[in-house]
Amino acid sequence: MKKILVLCSVFLAASMALFANGTKETKSTLSPSAGKDISMEISFITHKQGMEDLFARYQKEFNEQYPNVKIIYEPTPDYKSNIVLRWSNDNWGDMCMIPHVFLPQDELPDHFASLGPLSEYENVYEFASAFAYDGQVYGISSTGTAYGMLYNVKVLKDAGVDSLPENPKEFYEAMRKVKAKGEAIPLYCDYGAGSRLADWEWNARGSLTGDSDYKNKLCYMVEPFAKGKPYYEVLQILYNCVKEGLCEDDPATSKWDSCKNLLANYQCACTCIGSWACVDAQKLCKNPDDIVFAAFPWNTDGRQYATIAADYAYAINKTVTGAKYQVCKDYITYLTEKSNFSYDTGGIPIVKGQTYPKTLKSLQDNNVKLIIDNPPKQQDIGLFDELNSESELYLGKYQQKARIVEAAMGQSKETFDEIMDDWNKRWTAAQIKIIGSDYATRNPY
Repeated sequence: MKKILVLCSVFLAASMALFANGTKETKSTLSPSAGKDISMEISFITHKQGMEDLFARYQKEFNEQYPNVKIIYEPTPDYKSNIVLRWSNDNWGDMCMIPHVFLPQDELPDHFASLGPLSEYENVYEFASAFAYDGQVYGISSTGTAYGMLYNVKVLKDAGVDSLPENPKEFYEAMRKVKAKGEAIPLYCDYGAGSRLADWEWNARGSLTGDSDYKNKLCYMVEPFAKGKPYYEVLQILYNCVKEGLCEDDPATSKWDSCKNLLANYQCACTCIGSWACVDAQKLCKNPDDIVFAAFPWNTDGRQYATIAADYAYAINKTVTGAKYQVCKDYITYLTEKSNFSYDTGGIPIVKGQTYPKTLKSLQDNNVKLIIDNPPKQQDIGLFDELNSESELYLGKYQQKARIVEAAMGQSKETFDEIMDDWNKRWTAAQIKIIGSDYATRNPY
């Protein structure tokens, strides 16, 4: 086990804007492809709220490239629900953010303009294929996220936990000590936030397996939710913690804003979430070093892994053409390459070769291997989405995970094993319908 103070050195906002050359890049030197003197307004729907100062800085810097272009940001609460309503017609605006694993890839052209061939992006940007379809890119990830646990290490220490948990046994012991201390919530499960439950699933892939092809293999796997397999093991930790009362008293009303305040104010020990949340909680904490992002409590052959994935992506409305399209595309390039957005939000930089934030670098320094899902083989593009829809499990979203929490709270008569058996039956039926009864023998991975 690693000592808490050694496992993760965390970072402050002032130290985040470091590129590979060790300098802060703020000036845009990009050429205005639509002509420097062009004048227009661009509407941009975003999931980010409370970032007015950053948006103002981005506007000022982008005006060095386009002096007469104004970006009108529209921060939108409950973004995932509201953006679907906006997308129901084509007049939703000029630019927006696409949530990761939200739309089937074959639906991307229904809403968004192509940004160019995948071949032009895949050697330059991380996660280039995450929002691509049929060789065209429809969204550029704004940043990347690692998945694991966010801890308040002082809460753990005060409860007698001197080391961050590396396996489920240590995790349960730590949570029970925090509960026995009686001064903080052990695990905030964020049931009420909905999408936060989906974060558990990311750990069932790379974090437990160390296998970049695990998501692709799910399409052909026999009963992937059976006992002993990654999904079962990860989600059982969630179920057990809720059932044992190691989480918030009323999960139905929980939300991320409450969680980050409780973490920052030493009233909560941890939550399962992406690394993006670390900066949010640190900003509210009197001692930011007490907030630490770490790998999920799992050890495979003496090593820990952490899944990393694309975050929300910049996209342009398919109705935007001509000069406005060029300006929008240039703004995406500015945001991706010059704005420092990844560092401002504590994420993985998208341009290949740039230095990771210190929270993630410390994972690497401590031999935590970062795992990115491989794109599927050509013949399997869209297959996972088809199985996901046909089975109605909607992996990557929260609905079925909510069912697990509800069962653990006693709101249904289902057991965890019954839920997992149901998942297996539904997934198998989808495999047989879409791939064929010989699905298990056709695995190309």
